Amino acid sequence: MILLSGAYRLFFSFAALFAGTAIPIWLIYYAGVVDRMNDPLLWHQHEMLWGYTPAVIAGFLFTAIPNWTRRPPLGPVTVAGLFGLWLTARIAMFAAPEGALSHTVALAFLPIVALLVLRELLASRNRRNYIVAVVVLGLGLSQAVFLMGDADLGLTMGFALIFVLMMHIGGRITPAFSRNWLKKRNVEDLPAAFGTVDRAAITLGVAAAASWIIIGAHAITGLIAAAAAVALALRLSRWRGFAVTSEPLLFAQHAGYAWLPVSMALLAAASLSDWVNIGQVHHAIGAGAIGTITVIVMLRALLGHSGRPIEGTRFDRVFLNFLHIGAVLRVTADWTGDPTHFYHLGGTFWAVGMVCFFIRAFPIALAPRV
Repeated sequence: MILLSGAYRLFFSFAALFAGTAIPIWLIYYAGVVDRMNDPLLWHQHEMLWGYTPAVIAGFLFTAIPNWTRRPPLGPVTVAGLFGLWLTARIAMFAAPEGALSHTVALAFLPIVALLVLRELLASRNRRNYIVAVVVLGLGLSQAVFLMGDADLGLTMGFALIFVLMMHIGGRITPAFSRNWLKKRNVEDLPAAFGTVDRAAITLGVAAAASWIIIGAHAITGLIAAAAAVALALRLSRWRGFAVTSEPLLFAQHAGYAWLPVSMALLAAASLSDWVNIGQVHHAIGAGAIGTITVIVMLRALLGHSGRPIEGTRFDRVFLNFLHIGAVLRVTADWTGDPTHFYHLGGTFWAVGMVCFFIRAFPIALAPRV
C-alpha cells in the first residue's frame, strides 16, 4: 500500500488532520458545551504537545534519516506499527485522558521512535545527529513527568526541548534552502554562512531553555531569554528572508523561525514582569513556532519526495497565513478585555489552516512518485 511506502505519507497527513480536529474539540469543551472529561485541559495540553508534534517528528526523522545515513527507509510493517501505536494512543487519551492504560500506550511511542533513530545513526556512525535521538528521548521523559509527576514541569520540559529541536533543525534547513534557491537565480548576496552569530544564538537559546526547565520563569531565565531573543533575531536577519518572498514555501520557513525569537522575548517578559503570562509563551512556541514550522517542513517533504516541484501555490499562502493569524490572535488574546472571543477566533483560524493543509497534503501522500 502506497501510504506505507514512506513514514511521511501517513504521519504528515494525519498529524495535520488530528490537529485540525483536536482544537475545535478543545474549544467546545472550553465553552462548556459538553462536560464528559474530568480534565479537558490536560487532554488539550498533552495532545497538542505529545500527540501532534511526535507524529511530525516521526514522519520527518524517518524520511530524513535515510538521506543522513544512506541506509534504507523503514519498511511498511514498521511504519504501520508505529502509526497504529500513535493512533491508538490518540483514541485512548481521548477516551480516558487520566487512565493508567492510556498513559502507558501514549508513553510508548517516543522511546520507540528514539531507539529506532539511534539504531540507524549508530549503524551509520552518524555522530552529528546523535543529539536528535537524545532530544526525542528527552521529550519522552517530559511526557512521563507531565502524566505521572509534575504537570507544570513536564509542560515546561516539553516546550523547551521542542524549542531546541526547532532551533537546531530550522537553523539548518532555512538558510540552506534559501541559499540554493538564490544561487539558481544567480543572486550574489546569499544567506550568511554559519558563524559566531549562529553559535551565540544556539548557545543562548539552549541556555534559556535549560534555565526555564531548572529554575522556571525566574529573573535569571528572563535575562538569558532576552539575550537569546536578540541573538536569534539577528541570526534570522542574516538569512536573506526578504529576498525569497516570491517563493511562499521558502519565505514561510523564515516566518516560522521568527516565532522562536518572539517566544524568547515573551519568556523574558513573563520572567521579568507580569505583562506576559506563561500561557502566552506556550502558545507562541506551540501554535506559532511548532504549528508554522512543522507545516512548512511537512509540505516541502511531501512535494520533494513525491517528485513534484517544491513551489508554493496561492492556496498554500492562504492556509499558512491562517496559521500565523491564529497564533497571533491566541498569543495576544490575554491583552484584551475579554480574551474568550479571541481564543475561539484564533483557534478557528489555526484549525482551518491545519485542515486546509491536510486537503493539500493527503492527495500527494496517496499519489505515487512522479
